[in-house]
Amino acid sequence: MSISSTLVDRAEIEFHEAADAIRPFVGCFWVMTAKRDATIRVVPDGSTAISIQLQKGHTAEWLDELRFTSEAQLVGIRLRPGVAFLLNRTPAHTIVGRRIALNEVAAFRDLVAESPRAHPLTPEHCIDVLQRFLVQRLADARLHCVVADALHEIEHAHGCILATDVAARCRVSPRHLHRLMRTWVGYGPKSYANIIRFQTTLHSMEHVPSPTAAALATDNGYFDQAHLTLDVARFSGATPGRLASVGVTDFSKTRCDDLP
Repeated sequence: MSISSTLVDRAEIEFHEAADAIRPFVGCFWVMTAKRDATIRVVPDGSTAISIQLQKGHTAEWLDELRFTSEAQLVGIRLRPGVAFLLNRTPAHTIVGRRIALNEVAAFRDLVAESPRAHPLTPEHCIDVLQRFLVQRLADARLHCVVADALHEIEHAHGCILATDVAARCRVSPRHLHRLMRTWVGYGPKSYANIIRFQTTLHSMEHVPSPTAAALATDNGYFDQAHLTLDVARFSGATPGRLASVGVTDFSKTRCDDLP
């Protein structure tokens, strides 16, 4: 489990729709088949990923990247911001930037115990167990109303909004909002807004043919091209030009928001 989305290379992804009962809380289920030397680079988007590796391919792991030294298959699902806290009540800021084994989290031990023991494991088995677990745990669940409002305000503004303005619209103090957001989402409102602006920029890079860095900066609320380049490099480890040429399409597929 980790708070992340990913930029992938040399991996194929299949998508599976989630049950209606949990769609407000999740993106979709995905099955990723990684070739030898495939890489999965973690970039922040405020969501939490739960994944299960089926074929036990060997991996070399760094803080922000996973490289497969043999073929492997993973199954997972993306939880929307705040949902991980609904499930386990562990403050989200304590798991930002970390990968945590599910059996180390009390709320997920039942899931581990219910995981299929069939050999070999199949994606269908894993998706079924994950879905039944989430349907049961998220029945009648709700995000904190202030957190839900803050997420809406930040996402509606594409990240181009001051934290003080978000707090004012949510009718709470900036300090109270910061504390709630860190607990539920993992980031304060300012940091989350920066992430959403970065995500919006990636979306622009995918849908606008050959955008210039200057145009991207202007359209997405950056001070200038240098500000854009610094932010994109900080979050993705690559320049805007590099992402536009090799990575954005693969990256956006893992967000699972636009399933046909």
